[in-house]
Amino acid sequence: MAAGEHHVWKESYLANADLSAKQFFLVKRHTTEKQCALVAATTDIPIGILQNKPAASGREAEIVVAGRSKAEVEATTDIAIGDKLGPDANGRLIKKTANNDIVCAIAEQAATAATGEIIEVTVFPSVWLGA
Repeated sequence: MAAGEHHVWKESYLANADLSAKQFFLVKRHTTEKQCALVAATTDIPIGILQNKPAASGREAEIVVAGRSKAEVEATTDIAIGDKLGPDANGRLIKKTANNDIVCAIAEQAATAATGEIIEVTVFPSVWLGA
């Protein structure tokens, strides 16, 4: 485990597809029992952040559900330390501010005007942002 990463709660699922290019992306429960899939909509409810690179369907996917983790972000809107983060439509974390947005992480590092930047976050089970 790298410095700064403190995994409190990890789960293992089986990947529903090749997720080898999706390390540090958000994953959700798949419709097949015990499988996970890449988050593909802002309304998807994430399990957590994928930690490894399962290269085919049926391979083990290690997921941090709660604790500190690296995460890939969409920072076309700047992300500051302490910002609330939730899913975008491509499995990345994005800054969330609107009522009823799904939130599943807090930024521990800033990110500016970049897609695909990897930052440290504190991840937790999903909640809905309230007014």
